[in-house]
Amino acid sequence: MRLFLAFRVFFIVLFRRTTAVQVQELIDARPISPKSTETLGLPSPVEAKPGSTKPSIAASSKLSRRSDSLTLISALQRDARFLDLVFESLDEYNDVQIGAAARDVLRDTRKSLDRMFGLKHLIDTPEGESVDIPPGASPVRWRLVGKESGKNGTVSHPGWQATRLDLPQWTGGADDSLVIAAAEVET
Repeated sequence: MRLFLAFRVFFIVLFRRTTAVQVQELIDARPISPKSTETLGLPSPVEAKPGSTKPSIAASSKLSRRSDSLTLISALQRDARFLDLVFESLDEYNDVQIGAAARDVLRDTRKSLDRMFGLKHLIDTPEGESVDIPPGASPVRWRLVGKESGKNGTVSHPGWQATRLDLPQWTGGADDSLVIAAAEVET
């Protein structure tokens, strides 16, 4: 029975993106919407009855892992004080002061992004130069801007791609999973 179900789930997840997302929600113990459970043919999530020792689906959702996007923002804040610059009111500073602060933040942000993603240009052709567009070019890799379609064009931006994905591992508890940066208190 389980073997048959495993094969069935494998092929459904392989060919149906929405079902794959729903199965991932189940695996990650995230709260599942009633619509998701109906699509999968599962009973609706219910809270545990008073006195029950078995945790409900809603209660177990608090055990979910931290979002990679929050881990990225946290790393940029820790390494480069990125959020401090973005959310600082700049009205009381002149352009020279803003430029000096931004220079350090941008330098440290670049180091962090390079360490975690190994970013490089998608194509080696510099901006303003002519480039041949490969036949059947992927719209994810090539955004053709303009009215004419053809086999070549002028690079207005070389794009970016990651050569690796090395985000820091989250080791905190569930109650702290939404914390991006600790409050700093001088004692």
